[in-house]
Amino acid sequence: MTSSSKKVAAISFQQDAWSIAFHPFHSHNHLDTTNDSSNSSSEPIEGVLLASISLAKLFSGNDNEAYRAFVYEASAAAPSEATTKHVSTTKSNSNKNVMAKAARVALADYTMRTLSKLLSTDTNVDSNCVKNNNGHKITLLTMEQAKHHNKHSESSTNSRRMHARKRNLLSSMRKKEEVPYVLERTDCYVADNNNNVEGAVLQFFLHVGSHNNTTDQVTPNTTAVQESVANAIQSVLSKLMTQLSSQECFSHIASVVLQRQLRAMLQPPRNATDRSVNSSSSNGANGNNVTEEEKDDDATSPSIQNNSKYLNAVAFIADGSLLPRKSGRSVQPMQSPPAVPFNSPQESEQLTKVVEVYVGEFWRRFLKENDHGANSTPSSAASTVTLRGMIIPQGVTLIVGGGYHGKSTILQALSYGVYDKVPGDGRELCVTHSDAVSIRAEDGRYVNNVNVSAFINSIPSGKTINGASISSKSDTTKFSTMDASGSTSQAANVIEALECQASALLVDEDVSAANFMARDGRMRAMIMDEPITPLLYRVNGLYLSKEHNTSTVVVVGGVGEWLDVADAVVLMKNYVAYDGLKKARSVSYQFSYGHVQYAGRGVVHRLPWEVKEEKMLRGENDDDGGDDMDVDSKKVTTLSPLRRRPLSDCLLSKFRDAAVHMPEGSSSRLWLYSDTSESENDMVDYDEDDGIIDMSKCSQLVGNASEQLYGCGICIIWLMQESQRHKDDDIFDLLDRLEDVLEYGGGMNAIFASLLSSTKNEATNVPQEMLSMLLSSHTTLDLYDTVGFCYHPRRHEVAMALTRMRGMKFEILPEKPKEVDNSETSEEEAKRLEEEAKKKALADLWANRRKKRGINR
Repeated sequence: MTSSSKKVAAISFQQDAWSIAFHPFHSHNHLDTTNDSSNSSSEPIEGVLLASISLAKLFSGNDNEAYRAFVYEASAAAPSEATTKHVSTTKSNSNKNVMAKAARVALADYTMRTLSKLLSTDTNVDSNCVKNNNGHKITLLTMEQAKHHNKHSESSTNSRRMHARKRNLLSSMRKKEEVPYVLERTDCYVADNNNNVEGAVLQFFLHVGSHNNTTDQVTPNTTAVQESVANAIQSVLSKLMTQLSSQECFSHIASVVLQRQLRAMLQPPRNATDRSVNSSSSNGANGNNVTEEEKDDDATSPSIQNNSKYLNAVAFIADGSLLPRKSGRSVQPMQSPPAVPFNSPQESEQLTKVVEVYVGEFWRRFLKENDHGANSTPSSAASTVTLRGMIIPQGVTLIVGGGYHGKSTILQALSYGVYDKVPGDGRELCVTHSDAVSIRAEDGRYVNNVNVSAFINSIPSGKTINGASISSKSDTTKFSTMDASGSTSQAANVIEALECQASALLVDEDVSAANFMARDGRMRAMIMDEPITPLLYRVNGLYLSKEHNTSTVVVVGGVGEWLDVADAVVLMKNYVAYDGLKKARSVSYQFSYGHVQYAGRGVVHRLPWEVKEEKMLRGENDDDGGDDMDVDSKKVTTLSPLRRRPLSDCLLSKFRDAAVHMPEGSSSRLWLYSDTSESENDMVDYDEDDGIIDMSKCSQLVGNASEQLYGCGICIIWLMQESQRHKDDDIFDLLDRLEDVLEYGGGMNAIFASLLSSTKNEATNVPQEMLSMLLSSHTTLDLYDTVGFCYHPRRHEVAMALTRMRGMKFEILPEKPKEVDNSETSEEEAKRLEEEAKKKALADLWANRRKKRGINR
């Protein structure tokens, strides 16, 4: 019986405490549900196996405390209601739930790492096969292993050369390093199954392959396949359950919980939608009262007390951390020696801190003394871990030192500190605020409608009137280019990071545009009309800005003017960190140019980040090309990002029904285009580069980046659909909606499910029955064929991919009404107005001087 005659339903059965469901791919529905073996077929059977077990059964051999460590305290609201209201109305953000969320992610991660070892392909790609009585052989692989196995199978022949390629393939699979980062993934997760009275369920997917090696190729019936799958999975599940209840598993999870809790202590929530830590309210989600026990636990946790308990830091690096990697191509730690374990600066009150991190009594017992830098003292409570290390404080922090002394190594560790790591990585307790973003130059990148006026102004437009060129300037508040330079690309990267509310910018001088970073006094004297305002002049104002309050961490080794703006300095010498602030201030005092005025806009190295007022020339925006360039009026612009959203016409004309494609052999490029045939009318405005996304310069993508990058592509398609439903949402609002679904609406699999129907309003939770729907989608099948699975990406990487997609146009939305700040006293207001009047007078003075200088010329 072929698939064209009858669609075959999934095979479901129980295997001890596990629920098993085998879903054949729709192109491989060759199962004979009539149990009639008279029909024959030579085609293989291929599909996905879904195994699930309730956490209550999984941890039934342990005490009840193990199960409760994974369970949320408050019930969840309906996902559709939560997403429609566009606020966090889901589970209570209590400290217990934050730790339960971390534990679930870590459990799923450990599960897949264990399965990869149990189904190892190191010695033989056919080692995981079980043959049934009909001669059909069942092969079990993880989704990632299946991707490599399929590529190997396609290239297999009987030739000697092909056998050599097979050995080389297996050798490369053996040598492939495990990604040391703990991320949510599509092939394994813990879900709250509302149809299951036992609550939280661990679910994972495996690839199942079946083929017949006998001469009598009989179509297997449902019973035969069920028996074969059951025999193949039985030993795997038995070994897996033993591992999931082991000390190693709980230590793995406890390490991730510790990292999440430490990261939550860095800064207070930036806004009401921040889910890192609990709010001060005593009520849970949907008005549910938090229990007295939960209140007591919350009071114990330093990560959710008043702001005085926060570290007010961008990052924390614990003593004993091993930051260097084995090589530039490896994620494995360098052995010590020669690697030097990190130690915080001695006798530095600003940088060196001792903190207590609350992890709860259950997880505390699995964190060893002196493990991963967790230097617990006998006086510590049974639910906390005491750590000593160095913070990167909020504000402007410089990492300085000689060449090859460890500056970039620290910055690289900070950039990956936004992710949790596995035990043994060496950087487990190097944690960075989750909204920190790496910034660098990106020559050639695509930019559309970005307000870069804070850094770039008065760019020549190249306009002509009656064939003669005119000295007009382009509007950099809506800057667009197909081929950005180093400075303009880095300026756009900064503004787009602020657009997504980045908490910190991580900048390395080595990979930045020199003219964007700083400009010394000699060049200021040489070039009077330089259009670039360097980052050096903006970092203090950016941090002091009430709107952004964004910190900056800069690795510097060649430009001493950065010492004038530093709030903290980490001096690296022979891979050892020292507090260099006192010396930096001494050097700055001796050599500083900080009292020189820059274009009347403030002290040269500390320009304010505020609304500015500019002269607008008559004829500058005239459609008739008038040549009257006298001063006509004033226009008010902002240095901050403008509200942007994808242009609807662009989505409908260029990216309607777009699908994610990853070029062969590429782990940093995506291509979004429709697989359907296009008419000539649809191709009028089509460019061959449309839909290409180059993320090669986005350094915070993990591993070989393909799994996380593919996830970015799927999220972009979802965002494009959502932007059509919510016409008033800007990029930030759309990312908030995406984050609601990823965190509390079912994760990446819910995103896949929501893409099945363009009329579906919101993504929902993913029960077991959703798998058959997922497999009916070409989007899911493309995922399995391309990368096998994908990671849950950060909102910042999704935004980077969206704004780098060539051909994507963005429209500017009106500014939202700002809340009135009534906290300012009349005295403060008078002082502010006086300062503004002085700045305006000084700006007018400089403007008049320039005008006179131009007339004299």
